[in-house]
Order: sequence, then C-alpha cells, then structure tokens
Amino acid sequence: QLAQLVTALRIQGQTGLELTPIPVQQVLNEAERENEDAAFRKGISLRTVATDAVIKSNSFLLGAALRNLVSNAVKYTRPGGQILVGCRRTCTSLRIDVYDTGIGIPGEHVPQMFDAFTRLNTVQRDGLGIGLFIVRQALGLLGHRIEVTSSPSRGSRFSIVAPRLEVPVPPMAANC
Repeated sequence: QLAQLVTALRIQGQTGLELTPIPVQQVLNEAERENEDAAFRKGISLRTVATDAVIKSNSFLLGAALRNLVSNAVKYTRPGGQILVGCRRTCTSLRIDVYDTGIGIPGEHVPQMFDAFTRLNTVQRDGLGIGLFIVRQALGLLGHRIEVTSSPSRGSRFSIVAPRLEVPVPPMAANC
C-alpha cells in the first residue's frame, strides 16, 4: 500500500489533483476497518464518532493519510489503551482527530517526526520512518494541514485540518 501511495503522490503532483466532495464518515469507516483487527489483538479500544461532515478532498490520499495516522496510534498505544477518531467543526474548517492514550512524543521531537526516514522510537524497529513524511506530503497536495499535540506517557492528538465544503445555511441557523 505504501508503494501505491508514493506512486499516487508522484502522479498527482505531475498531473494536478482532482478534489471532489468526500463524506468524511466513509474515510473514518475505512480507517477503522483497516485497523480494528490490530487494535483488537493488542487489547486497544478503537472507536469512531459518527459525522455527517463533507469536505472537498481526494478520497485516496485523504484515506491513506488517515489510515496511516490510525495505524500509528495502534502501534504506539499500549494494550488496554484507547483510540478515538472523530471530527470538530469550525466556521471554515473541519478537523479530523485521532486521539490516543499511547506513549506520546516529547515536544522538541514533534517538528522532526515529519522528516523522511525519521523514527523517534528506537525500541520499535518496524517501518522505514517515512509514514508521517508521506502523510504530510499528501496533505500538502490536498491543501490540508496536519497538527499534533502530544504529551509523553499520556498520548497524542494528530489532526487533519481541511476547509469545510460550503453548504448553504439558512440565515437563522448560522452562528459563526
């Protein structure tokens, strides 16, 4: 799957990216489905909060980025831990959050963890250290951004921030 994502990034960067309305729930469901067995085997609670949000994005790249974030949460959360995936809305954007009760990341390491071939956890040797680099590249192509908050031994929140799709709102319903 990593090879497919790298190829897609290369092609999308050369040919332009087609952004379409994406029901976020579909992407959340895919990320949960792909990671639920690994979470179950580790004794981790993986829960997704339902949403009716729609954003303009590319389902392949957005889905790959979110699945990678959830996979990392499973990898770095100890047995008995929890992962919650859901959304927060603002007036102009949607934040897709992956919360975990994992090992956390010291603040000084957060900026470098998106560099290629960077692995902050020297105990776990699986992977090449390019997953978060690819996530950042994919989200950059989409015009989305990644945010991270983390506390060592307490967990992390990785968020994909994307512009909300403009949906007409009746004047009385608007509170922005």
